[in-house]
Amino acid sequence: MRLLYTLIVLIWSAWPAMAQQDAMALQRCIWSCLSNSPGAHSYQYEQCVARHCAPQAAPIQSAWWSGIASDGVHRFAMTQAEQGIAFTYFCVPGQSYFVLADVAVPPAQYRFLIGAIDYVITLDTTRGPLSVSIPHDHRFMQAVRRGGEWLSISTMQGQPVIRFSLRGADQHIGQAVSGCLG
Repeated sequence: MRLLYTLIVLIWSAWPAMAQQDAMALQRCIWSCLSNSPGAHSYQYEQCVARHCAPQAAPIQSAWWSGIASDGVHRFAMTQAEQGIAFTYFCVPGQSYFVLADVAVPPAQYRFLIGAIDYVITLDTTRGPLSVSIPHDHRFMQAVRRGGEWLSISTMQGQPVIRFSLRGADQHIGQAVSGCLG
């Protein structure tokens, strides 16, 4: 558990400088779309966010980056949300998992929306921060890599938790996976 926190801190400190965005303007845009739609999982909401809010949040380059953790064993690929929260894929031979650290939500089942497909994922704290074991060939992993532009996480009741860009996920997760399998 301590190793995982150390890995996250070391990776986080190496995060390349990103353009600062007005997080409140983005949040107001998302709230506006939510209030003018039937709900967070509706087509109208997704279209409104994609049309009006995504250009504010879209990074100029790939939103993902990858590498080898400081322990020399763990491979990783990660992205960062507007709020500075990271969604990280880690693997070592025989293990493959996602970590969602520093989010103020309890371990539970959550909805992970990619494109029009909703995945129910159980996040637990067996590794310290919220995480889920996902084999590299799991259908959710394939969706993260190739399923859409955004990953939106919400509670089972539909309360939005966080959203991540999937731009560049395929390339960087692929590099991590190939380092673990090869």
